[in-house]
Parts: sequence; structure tokens; C-alpha cells
Amino acid sequence: KLFLGHAAYAQSLVLIVFMGGMALGSGLCARWSTRIASPLLGYALVEAVIGMLALAFHETFVAATDFTYAAILPALGTEWLALSIKVAVSCLLILPPSVLLGMTFPLMTSGFLRLVSSDGKQDSGRVLGVLYFANSIGAAAGVLVAGFYLIGAAGLPGTILTAAIINIVVGLAVYGGVRLTQEDATDS
Repeated sequence: KLFLGHAAYAQSLVLIVFMGGMALGSGLCARWSTRIASPLLGYALVEAVIGMLALAFHETFVAATDFTYAAILPALGTEWLALSIKVAVSCLLILPPSVLLGMTFPLMTSGFLRLVSSDGKQDSGRVLGVLYFANSIGAAAGVLVAGFYLIGAAGLPGTILTAAIINIVVGLAVYGGVRLTQEDATDS
């Protein structure tokens, strides 16, 4: 919205890149998940990387859009070329974190399902359903809190910072949990 404007094509583009990036990340993860020794460690890493990208996003966005407005757009002669450049810059900003976001649920579920299958005590369908429910509720709550409270209270940069911190904390917590579980397994 800040860079492409309010038009329907701009909203559609952002949605397409976001959902397409998530689908790409999920697809890549589905292809590689059987080769990953510890999907939960992969999940922790992806969460942390998403958080690190979010920490740098506001400054990167401002620098990229300022550079585009100051150096690139004035040199272009046609409106369609300027729009193409704005679309390309937007895609470059949105696509990497979207791909990573698409990787989170497959890695998390793969990791938990491996734990369940090794445990033999839980029904994997039930575990998958609970994870999907928790993920959906968490996503909805995050959107509601961010949209109706955080943006007004902390502004867009503060909201992004809050999300970054949450992602990093989740990544560190999962990493710590996996390491503790591995230590317990080795001690037994």
C-alpha cells in the first residue's frame, strides 16, 4: 500500500506474491522434509531467520523505496516500465519472508509427527488437527492484535519489531526444547 498504492491490482499482487511464496516454501519443505534429520530444528531456524528479516525489514523497505523513487523511477520514460520496477521491488521485498513462512507449518508438523510416531502413544491425525487448529488460531489472533491494537499503539515499525521478537523467541524456545529432548533421550 505504501509503495504500490491502494489499487486492486496492488492488493492482488501482494496477495499473489504472499500466497505464492507460502505455497513455494511449503512445496519445497514437503519435498525436502524426509531428508531433514530434525524438522523441529529446521523450524526453529526458519522462525529465527524470519525474525531477523523482520528486524531489518523496515529499514530495508525505506532504503529500497527511497532509492527506487530517487534513482530509478526518474530515469524511466514510460509509466508501464515504472510500474514494472515498483512491482519487481515489491516482490523482492515480500517473496523471501513469504517462502520462509510457508516452510514453518510443514517443518513443525513433520517434527511433531516424528515425535508422535516414535512415542507410539498419540494418534498422528489428532496431533495434526491440534497443530492446525493452534496455528490457525494463532494467525487469526496475531492479525487481530496487530491490526486493531499494535499498529495504533506502536506504529508499523513497532508492530514489525514486535513480530520479529516473537519469531526469534519462538525459534529459540523450540531450539531449546529440541536440545533438551535430545539430551534426555541420550541420558536414558
